[in-house]
Amino acid sequence: MRDYVIGIDVGGTNVKLGLFDGGMQLVSELKYLTDKDATATELMNYLSQQVCALLEKAGLSLRNVKGVGAAFPSSVDFRRGVTLESINIVSLNEQPVRDLLEKRLEVPVFVDNDANVAALAEHRFGAGRGYDNMIYAALATGIGGGLILNGQLYRGMHGMAGEIGHMFISDSTGYPCGCGVNGCVQSISSGVYMARYAMDRIKEGEESRILDYAGTLSNVDLVAVGRALQMNDPLALEVVNRGAEYLGRMFHNLNQIFDINIFVYGGGITKLGHRFTDRMVASYRHHSLIDQKFPAKFLPAELGERAGIIGAALLVN
Repeated sequence: MRDYVIGIDVGGTNVKLGLFDGGMQLVSELKYLTDKDATATELMNYLSQQVCALLEKAGLSLRNVKGVGAAFPSSVDFRRGVTLESINIVSLNEQPVRDLLEKRLEVPVFVDNDANVAALAEHRFGAGRGYDNMIYAALATGIGGGLILNGQLYRGMHGMAGEIGHMFISDSTGYPCGCGVNGCVQSISSGVYMARYAMDRIKEGEESRILDYAGTLSNVDLVAVGRALQMNDPLALEVVNRGAEYLGRMFHNLNQIFDINIFVYGGGITKLGHRFTDRMVASYRHHSLIDQKFPAKFLPAELGERAGIIGAALLVN
């Protein structure tokens, strides 16, 4: 009986695989480091090998599998099963990954963007369950999103809906982003650019305990910022408030466009804690007049690192 489904979450750092039974209960999982220098053929070969290893671990084979869902850190054409552009794994650019995996596994394969599948997972089993409409925001090294409209994932005309990190919000702030724009929210409020802002302020002569925790200027990251924040370091507070302010503006714009005020958020940046998330929500409420009549709900994601494999597996069902 083909009662099982597999979810694959290909990230810039790790690849995770999960095997689920017919009731979407996790049976087995694997995790390994991503080889970002591998060719697309090498990546697909290794993914296929790991699928077989996952099944062998559970005493099963591909004959027991109904289908495989795979999430990639890329813009994805869902209909064609093609990864269009992948900044973190450039070998995946314009690759027919669905067909490549189906050829190797000989089971149906479905592919989508990593933030989209996380939105699916949180809507079905996590913080967004019970809501017909919600916006999921992945706040991490980059900023991604997924849109649930009328209970369904909305992908847009070309499979690129939900790229909320590239929403243009400033013509005077922000670093050059990979999208080609200065002033998109990702260029200000993502983990990599918040850390870069802290680094540049220290280069300008700002004294900060961030450097104490980072060790060297080149090692400044959000972990060091977060530790300094706990010590009430003024620059850490500035970095956090700046990033949170523009995220609040982003959520306000999303509400104005979609008339949705259920926001589920997750990702590494949220580890900065309540002072970051409180400021983000306060920024939204400051800019949103309609919030006085229809208060927004900001809900922390519940599924953690397993959201990707769960959402990818849901692509099959």
